[in-house]
Amino acid sequence: MANLILFGAGASYGSQNKNVPPLGDELFFALQRFNQLGWGALPSSIAKEFHGDFEKGMTKLSQTHSHSMPILQRAMAAFFFNFVPTENNLYRVLAREIKKNVWVGAMTTLNYERLLEISLTSEGITPVVGREPAERNQIELCLPHGCCHLFCEGVRASSTGVSFSGIGVSFDGPVKAISNPQEYHNRINNDAVPPVMSYFEPQKNTSAGVSFIKNQRDRWKRLASEAEMIAVIGVKVRERDFHIWEPLKNTSAKIVYCAGSSAGEEFMKWHEKYRANKNCVICRGYFAEEFGLICNELGIAA
Repeated sequence: MANLILFGAGASYGSQNKNVPPLGDELFFALQRFNQLGWGALPSSIAKEFHGDFEKGMTKLSQTHSHSMPILQRAMAAFFFNFVPTENNLYRVLAREIKKNVWVGAMTTLNYERLLEISLTSEGITPVVGREPAERNQIELCLPHGCCHLFCEGVRASSTGVSFSGIGVSFDGPVKAISNPQEYHNRINNDAVPPVMSYFEPQKNTSAGVSFIKNQRDRWKRLASEAEMIAVIGVKVRERDFHIWEPLKNTSAKIVYCAGSSAGEEFMKWHEKYRANKNCVICRGYFAEEFGLICNELGIAA
């Protein structure tokens, strides 16, 4: 696969000017407003840990209230499920250009929401997961952190009668995507097992669908190793996310990096440390500002 795009939270946040998932501190505050009896009821001693570093807060939560993690994970998934892209969303614009230009490539997203998937299907492109496309109107979508609407069919448990730790307890089995809102909300409210979605903590542990997540991370590693061009959009350098950054370190592909000037400086340091002899382009702007340049580098007319 010659072309590969990796999307992070910054890409979704910058894909349109409203109805997008918040970043940083705002994510925690939004979750508190959305789920007042769960996220909104966390003790102040834990809540303060989320300020400035969401993963730090999740680490504290795992140490003190581990049995709350699956419950809060289900609420977080429900929060992310609600985001739907408009016609002008950059993901949809990109999908239209991909279809028009018969672009060949694959996409990987680290995000929990469905903005990218919905954008592709809305523009007549069918995402396929875990394999290469077999038809012209298909594109591979890789999900190393899972997604808010994926559920493990290997186990069911009553949300009112089962409690388990978010770290160290895992479930496996076939994975099913649920996109119908009524079916989704019935499942998310009544099944104690959270979706196939990694916890937003440093190790990116997962309760449900562990084989699916492993296979997707292996798939990302393979896609990165085979790519000639990789666009990294809205992903800050976090070397502790070894499963993401090690394949980027090892690939011989040219990398086009776009996440704003500050993140770009961090990426430059990382690139000089690990990929000094390999080609890269570092954009100074954000997704919307650099959209044309990114499309040009990937061979997509925009």
